[in-house]
Amino acid sequence: MNPIASQLTELNLLCEMDDPLNGEARKTRIRQLFTEIVTLGYNIVTPRFDPESPEYAALSERGKMFRERVLYLRGKMKSAIDRKDFELAADLRELERTMKRDMVADFSQAVSGKFFVLLPADSKQIIYNDYDGKLNDYFKIT
Repeated sequence: MNPIASQLTELNLLCEMDDPLNGEARKTRIRQLFTEIVTLGYNIVTPRFDPESPEYAALSERGKMFRERVLYLRGKMKSAIDRKDFELAADLRELERTMKRDMVADFSQAVSGKFFVLLPADSKQIIYNDYDGKLNDYFKIT
C-alpha cells in the first residue's frame, strides 16, 4: 500500500462530510492533512486532461469526446473573434463551458467522486478533483 494512502482516505472522507457542528475542526484537519501530504513531497494539482496525462487516461470514451469537442470549439471561437462575430464567440464559449463541465463530471465518476486522487500509484502528483467547488472556502489551490 502506498505510504500516503491512509492520509488520502481520511482526507477524502473528511471532504465528503457535511457536518456543520464540527465544521471548523473538520476544516482544520483537512488543511493539516493537505499540509502533511505536501510536506511529504507530493504536488497537488488540478486536472489537466492533456492526452498524455493520467487524468485523460481515466476518462471514458465519452469524456475523451468532450475534450476533443472543447478543442474544436476553441478553434471555432478564435475564428469567430477574428471575424469580430462576438455573439457567436459568446455562444461557443458557453457551449465550451458545458462541455468542460461534462468532461470533469466524467472524470469525477471515473475516480469514484474522490476529491484527492493519486494516479498512478507511483506518482508524486495528486489530482484535486472538486468539480462543484465544495471546498473553495477551505483553501485555494493553484
